[in-house]
Amino acid sequence: MKQSRMILCRSQSEALLLSRKLSACGIDARLARPPRSPKVRSCSWGLEIETQASDWAADCLADMPPDVWSWEDGG
Repeated sequence: MKQSRMILCRSQSEALLLSRKLSACGIDARLARPPRSPKVRSCSWGLEIETQASDWAADCLADMPPDVWSWEDGG
């Protein structure tokens, strides 16, 4: 199984926007709910990408506002 990283977004709409942007850069991204506590109610969504595509994804998303996305691990 390939390792993956998650890009966190504030909403499903933003995640879909980033998914289209990553797709245009040739990066496959899968829409997913991020891990969270069952007690936390959140609108956040994430995109799973292969770990090896992380640098390429960061370059592709460099022109997006900094508050739109972040890495799950803060990296």
